[in-house]
Amino acid sequence: MSTVTGHLAPPAELPAPGPRRAPRTRTVFVVAVVAFVAAALSATLYVTADADHDAAAAVLAEREAELADVRADVLATDAERALAERRNAGLEEDNTALTGCVDAVRHYLWDGLTGAARDSALDAMFEACQ
Repeated sequence: MSTVTGHLAPPAELPAPGPRRAPRTRTVFVVAVVAFVAAALSATLYVTADADHDAAAAVLAEREAELADVRADVLATDAERALAERRNAGLEEDNTALTGCVDAVRHYLWDGLTGAARDSALDAMFEACQ
């Protein structure tokens, strides 16, 4: 600053300013980059979610097939169980019927009966074993 005349001295020559980017151009560029990143992220998430859905659908179909096999096995086993229960019921009836006969035969053979007691045991054996 020069105080000779009380005025400021003319500034030294400054380089001419270059063309300035308008702030609007920078904002548009930032918005475009953000939109591009958001689109890329959305596309990535969509592809990942679609692949996960396909995998989950495949697992679900496999589990449904396994469940159908298990249900068929359960039905077959239930049928076999019902058949075995009917057979066991018949065997229990036969066992009950034969138990009386076996007891009468044992009494006749091994209890050392003689005379009228032996004849009575023989009659009881024939009655029980018919």
